[in-house]
Amino acid sequence: MEFSNTGGMRSPFSPRVKSVAGRRPIGLNSSKKNQSSLLQSTEQQSGDVIYKSPSMTIETYGAPLPVMVTETLAFASGDVSVRMSPCGWCWLVAGRRILAWPRETSTPGVPTAARELTLPQTDLAHKADLVMLFYEDDAQMPSCVGVSPEGVVRYWASVGVEGTYSDSVCELAGQECERLVLARPSMLLLATTTCTLVRITTSRDGRAGARCQVLRPAGGWLGGIGRRVSLLFFGNMPAHPDTKLVGVVVLEGVTDLPPVSAEEAEECGNEVVALVASGPVLQLWRGSHVQEHQLRRPLTEALARAHLAQGDLSSLELTALDVHAYGPSALLLLVAIGSRTPDTRLALAHISIEGADARVTSLCPLRAPVPREDEPPRCLPLSAAPLLYCSSYVSLSTPPSGGGESEVIEVRGEGDRILGAALVAAAPLLFSRKHGVLLLRPHLRTHKTVIDSPLDSPCPSDMYEGNLSLYEIDPHEVSALATDLCGRLKTAFLFHVRRDPAVGRALAELLPRADTDVDAAIDRAVLSVAEDMLDDVPAGDPRWRVRGSAVRVALGSSAALQASAQLRDKQRAFSLFLDFLRAHGILRRFGKITRDDGSTECTLSALCGLGARLAGMRALQRRHAAGAPLLDAALQASAADDAEDDPELSEALASGALSAADVCWRRVTRLPQLLAALARLPPSADPRAAALNAQQALDILANVMSEMHSWAGQWTAWAGPVPRPAPSLGAHALLPALIQLHTRAVTQCARNCPDAALRAQVLEGAAALADLALVEAEPLRIGARTGRLYEKMRNDILQPYVDEGQIERALVLAEKFRHLQLLVDVCVERDLPRLYAYIDKFLEEGMAEIAFDRLLSAGGPKAALAIRELGERQSARLSAWLSARSDRGLLALHQLSRIRDRTTDAAARSLANAAAHERSSLRRLRTLASLSKLCTLAGDDDPTSAETRRQVEERLTLAELHDAMPRELRAHHGISDTEDCRVLDPEELVQMYIDAPMPLNELDYKQALDLTELVPDMERRDELRLRVWCACIRQDDWSSPQMDAPDRELSQKIFFRLVDLVHIMGGDLELLLPPVEDILTAPELAELVSDPRFHYLLKYGYECVDTDRDMQE
Repeated sequence: MEFSNTGGMRSPFSPRVKSVAGRRPIGLNSSKKNQSSLLQSTEQQSGDVIYKSPSMTIETYGAPLPVMVTETLAFASGDVSVRMSPCGWCWLVAGRRILAWPRETSTPGVPTAARELTLPQTDLAHKADLVMLFYEDDAQMPSCVGVSPEGVVRYWASVGVEGTYSDSVCELAGQECERLVLARPSMLLLATTTCTLVRITTSRDGRAGARCQVLRPAGGWLGGIGRRVSLLFFGNMPAHPDTKLVGVVVLEGVTDLPPVSAEEAEECGNEVVALVASGPVLQLWRGSHVQEHQLRRPLTEALARAHLAQGDLSSLELTALDVHAYGPSALLLLVAIGSRTPDTRLALAHISIEGADARVTSLCPLRAPVPREDEPPRCLPLSAAPLLYCSSYVSLSTPPSGGGESEVIEVRGEGDRILGAALVAAAPLLFSRKHGVLLLRPHLRTHKTVIDSPLDSPCPSDMYEGNLSLYEIDPHEVSALATDLCGRLKTAFLFHVRRDPAVGRALAELLPRADTDVDAAIDRAVLSVAEDMLDDVPAGDPRWRVRGSAVRVALGSSAALQASAQLRDKQRAFSLFLDFLRAHGILRRFGKITRDDGSTECTLSALCGLGARLAGMRALQRRHAAGAPLLDAALQASAADDAEDDPELSEALASGALSAADVCWRRVTRLPQLLAALARLPPSADPRAAALNAQQALDILANVMSEMHSWAGQWTAWAGPVPRPAPSLGAHALLPALIQLHTRAVTQCARNCPDAALRAQVLEGAAALADLALVEAEPLRIGARTGRLYEKMRNDILQPYVDEGQIERALVLAEKFRHLQLLVDVCVERDLPRLYAYIDKFLEEGMAEIAFDRLLSAGGPKAALAIRELGERQSARLSAWLSARSDRGLLALHQLSRIRDRTTDAAARSLANAAAHERSSLRRLRTLASLSKLCTLAGDDDPTSAETRRQVEERLTLAELHDAMPRELRAHHGISDTEDCRVLDPEELVQMYIDAPMPLNELDYKQALDLTELVPDMERRDELRLRVWCACIRQDDWSSPQMDAPDRELSQKIFFRLVDLVHIMGGDLELLLPPVEDILTAPELAELVSDPRFHYLLKYGYECVDTDRDMQE
């Protein structure tokens, strides 16, 4: 729909105005059907006709633009450039972003997802001429090379893996890169603004990369030319205007090639690279061998031979504007000819290349607009006539001798311009900012009739033939009958269409009403009129007339009988209504309206939604007309629902007076219900039939929703951005039905389908629908109450792809719609380098923290990976995230990250503190303490470190004494020898030795004494030592001692062997051995103490210990 030109529409009541001098303004937006049968093309059109004239037809081409591309074109704040490649891909460059997408898909009308790449950092502006996509070695996805203006070359082996690329630098001595062309697969040529040539060779063997080689002339070559030419090649000084690069062409059929070395001959083959500067100057390169040709003189002579120049030829100014290959060994050069006056002409020169020679064989003047200095035209050499174009016009140029006038088509749509053009398989393609890829079909001119008008705008002939019935309505009669605001609004609209001054008076009565922010009267009236317009019955169909109201003002009614024409006329009427609202400032007054579910919606957004439904209904009708049997069932179901509340309609359907299609095409506002009915059609029992039906339903729904989104993008460009409303989520809403169909298609239909090709088509269609459905659901993400619902919906759509092994599809969609958790889950298990690339890309959105949580919660090698790999890349974020966690296991990992960051003192203290409080895991205690000890050894030697080291040694000793427990004692208390156990307190361990039911030896009791050293309370420590010695005494039999040999008796007792062991191991017996009085008074030894023999032996042993101590002193 052409919003910008509707203000210039004229009704049958307005004066007719003819086009001036063959120039016709167009608004490149949607299809326009010419009324003259004489101008119908004999070719079958493959797309919607955008513009048609006796000399050419411009129509849409290929798949619809991806939503991401449409949004970028609508909202880009800086320069946007586009390029189209013969490999079947297009790419758009906006800032540092590259958006690449295929022009055509296997499913017509369904857009594909764009691949987004990021160019190197630069202080200058990136452009599409420095990006190239191409296929290598039968790859499934194309490779990409992007070059910054300074010469940084970035190479992606596959556009499907955005984060995997390699960078290399061309040493260009400060020159600026201008053009990148593909010589052959894996070899590209880069030219600077001053005609320096660089060969770029890509390689996918091993690690993918690109090698840059600046081609320089052989030694001594500069000796035979002047300084000006050396500057031309190497750019060591600021470029002269004559040295500015115009184009780069690769010729493969030049004969008598100049000799080069064998190595260079193998490298460049039979290719000759032609660089043209604006001088005009031509350089022919083969390898490092270069030949320069000044073209000014041969061009001037060609002008003289053609009698196109008179007088002093030296006064002519010749400037090369564009160059193209013409056959295997010739060039077509577009030249601007000026004689130092404002009169500038264009000519096309044919230059033949033979070996190292270049000859101008012919020169043909062109009838074309005077070129502008700020934007010279470029050309495409078509077989019918040269096509000249710039951002503001397209022209099929003819020579003056051919008679007639060249047709110049000016692009006047608001915000529209031509961004690029290319010859692909001999087909001229244009790229419009509003319409995307367009195909230009030149044809012979047989008539000179001028009947064309702005696209998708009602031309006078259309209206006069009576298709739009609103021109038959008398606004004065409507004014007399109008009793409410809607009636007065319709009256004002009809006056506007007729350009009647009374519209001012009507609006004066309409607009002064007091408005409110929500549900203002004017907002409600506008939406009511718009809905009635879209649901109006066709006036030309007698089956509907008897059911219409006699007093109803049908603004959207059509006299046509075909459904496509009826919907077209509704779109024209709707376009006029929007122009009316904008022209009189009503759009600026809109506020919000209350929806049926109680939420509020911007009135502009609601109006945009009505227009999108109309665009979607037209797309759906086209699919039905092309043959879509599945739609018939959906039409029947939707019409039956409509008839439930309308007995008259039900009777008409039952009698056959109206078909289900008639009912559905008329009620445009019920498009969501119709699409939901299509999505809810029950699957077939046969797996192949179910998959085929699912593929058709997915294809239709994706096509319709793509048209709706495209219309919404055009609305944004016309009316400015408006907040999108949250979609309805009721039981009969469209979005839940789409999600159900998508899930069923992926998890049932595709999985059970026996045909691999059909299964691939189902998955492709499901991915396209998933993209569109998630775009539709995105407003839910920003709602406080609907955010979690959106996340669940997003996961329900994307998770089936992971479950079915469609990992690449899942990652592409997850990346676009920021499902960071899914990206992390998939990449952790499959592709760690890709995970790191995603983390860098979505760093500010918290993806690093999501990855930390996923890896550290898994433990083991995954936790080590988080510390080693991610910690190295995102050290500060990992430290901050670990600091905020209360889990002690994560706290230890936090200290590991500190160790990596060389803050060892702080790490030692934190680890020692964690070890001191560790109770659940002996292994973790040992790890924490060991790491802390390591940190103290690596850190500074200060009092704080000494205290930390003492704490760590105590914890390590406790761990060792855990391990040293006798196996029988461990088994008695249920402590495993191989598995981890909880950390026992020293007192608890000592008590185990004291209460041991099995025999122990002196070594075991020595360990119990060592454990008492770890008891912090001194009194409790002495008490435990006493009890250990008493337990040791109870281990022996004191009932029949050998009193005649007390020394031998003592040596057999564990108690005295323990005394010897403590003494031998350097223990302090004065500290560890309790006084004999304490032992003799111990309650647990009361029975033994009553035996004088025991009393004697114990005191005898103590006396021996004292004697030995005195002797040693």
